[in-house]
Parts: sequence; C-alpha cells; structure tokens
Amino acid sequence: MSQKFFARIGFEGDSDQLIADVAQEFNLGVVQGSSVLAVGFEDCNIKVETDKGAFVIKAFATFRDAPQIKRYVNVMVKALEGGVNHPFLYKTRTDEYIYQHPKGVKLVVMDFIAGKTYFDSKTTPNDQEIGQIMTEAVKINALDLAPPKVFDEWSTQHIVAMYEKTKEFLGEEGRKLAQTAIERYSSIDFSKLSTCFVHGDLIATNVLKGEDGKIWVLDFAVSNLYPKIQEIAVVSTSLLTDLEAPTLLSERVNRAMNAYLDAGGTLTEYEQEVLFNFATGCAGQEFMGGHKLKYVDKDDSEESNYWIKLGRESLKELL
Repeated sequence: MSQKFFARIGFEGDSDQLIADVAQEFNLGVVQGSSVLAVGFEDCNIKVETDKGAFVIKAFATFRDAPQIKRYVNVMVKALEGGVNHPFLYKTRTDEYIYQHPKGVKLVVMDFIAGKTYFDSKTTPNDQEIGQIMTEAVKINALDLAPPKVFDEWSTQHIVAMYEKTKEFLGEEGRKLAQTAIERYSSIDFSKLSTCFVHGDLIATNVLKGEDGKIWVLDFAVSNLYPKIQEIAVVSTSLLTDLEAPTLLSERVNRAMNAYLDAGGTLTEYEQEVLFNFATGCAGQEFMGGHKLKYVDKDDSEESNYWIKLGRESLKELL
C-alpha cells in the first residue's frame, strides 16, 4: 500500500497487521483483501474486505487531536441518529466508536458503500438526484448540533484572507474575478441570515451515489454552525457544475434553491435574494483555494487543478 497515506496518520510498520488488528477489534471477520482509497487530502481511508462484507477504516491524520476526533465522530453519530444517509459506524469490543491502535493510530470503522462520488464518476446530479441530495441537506440543517468550532480556510468567512495568500498567483483576470466575488459576498447583511448546523462541504468528492441509486453523504470534518444558505451555495458551485457542458452559476443557484425548498427546507425572501452573491463567494474560495493548493502548498494534483477550473467556470458570469 502507498506509504504516503500512512505517513498522514504517523504509521510505520506492517499495514496488514494493523488491518488484521482492527478487524479483530471491531469483529469484522476474516480479512480477505484491503486497499487504500485515494480520496481526500487529510486522513487515510482503507477499504477492507472480509468474509462478513466490505468496510472502511478511517484512520485520522496526526494533526487531529483527541478533542477534534471526538467532535468529528460525535457529528457522524448524531447525523446517523437524525436519519442522514451516512455509512453505518461500528463499535469496538468495549462499545466505543473510536479505537486507538497500540501503534498510536486513532480510527473508526464504517460500512463501505459500493458506488462512486460525483468527482470519481465525473458526472453531475440529475433532477431526481439533486432532490435526494437536498433532502439530506434539509435533514442535516435540522440537526440540533452546535459542535466546537473548527477552522476551515476554504469557508467563505475567510475569503479576504485567502485572496491575500493567493493574489500573486491569480493573474490579472483571476484577480478581477476574485475581487468581484469578494465585493458581492461582502455586500450581504449577515445579520439577516439564519444560522443552523451545516455540513459545509457537500461537494463532488463528499457525495456518493450508490450502485442502487441511493445518495450518501460523507465527510463531516468541517461541519459548523453557519448561515443556512451556505449549504445551498456550495452545492451550486461544486456539485452542479459540469465542466464539459457548463451552465451559468445563476441557473445552478436557482436549481439548487428550488430543490431545497421542494425538499421541505425554508428560506426567507432575503436569503433567496442574496443566495447568488453568497455562491459567488463560495466560487471565489474554490478558485483561490485551488491556487493555494497548487502554488502555495505545492500540490499540483488533479484535484487542485479541478478546483481552479471549477471556480473559474462559476465566476465567468461576473465578467
């Protein structure tokens, strides 16, 4: 298995033994095969196949301390209790969700869902699927959760700071796009926006379509109390953007908003009015965040370039 993924979690040694130990601790059965899932920038996700089924070991990156991991797992548990379509979480022999291996690795185990994320399938949701996604969003926004804050530099609240970090890499047109996005986002009267628990990252890599067509929500790492419309804005700029057959951001915003309302969500007139401006802020963060990954963090990967293209496509409407 690729050692770069295990380096994220501070593990050195026999990965097969680690997996066997976890399978025994969670009573997963006899291991028949395993492979690292090359998704995400942070944790290490390992698919494990046993005589009882297929599972995912999510081993947490070393930068996550114990309170952060506890927060993350508690949110997943509460989401499951609230009926959100998230992979089932298993418990250890001592009835705990979080297991710390003798080698120091902290991890959880969940079901493996056969299917693909929209990023992997390089597709965008059809109308039926966006309806399912927004049904999950409404469930998430209704959760009675106020977890400790986590810092997410990609959140729109940090759009000015992101610009300062990336402006030298954006080029003249890119700087104009970013500045316009900042102006539109900053024009919003945030005192008029309702806040609730928000996943905050319903992007193409975090929404999975199962082989049976069921929609699954992944990765609550940056979930927080945010303006409700942030959930819809992120869906508009990420999930609904088809780089092969692009549509205007304003059209995607309306599509996402209508699906959210049809799913039972509620928005004030003011929230509907400023949703497009909020979405431009999200697009700006995707555009600049991709540049930060590529030029500041030196991560010239497919995913970094994807965010640059995605953000630029949404912001073109501002020119």
